[in-house]
Amino acid sequence: MKKNSIPKFKLGGGKAKWLVGALVILALVVIVKAPIEAAAFGKSLFEAIDTAANSVVTFVNSF
Repeated sequence: MKKNSIPKFKLGGGKAKWLVGALVILALVVIVKAPIEAAAFGKSLFEAIDTAANSVVTFVNSF
């Protein structure tokens, strides 16, 4: 009987894997070198996404 396994995240081609890996390493370097600035950037990024989502919802609800 086969044990349940955790599904793996598949990225597809080699270029996508390389790009995602490079972005993860870059993010880790930035977080280690400048944690306060990285946290401020992350907070502002999530606030921008929240503002955009709220704007879209408000627009759709206006119909």
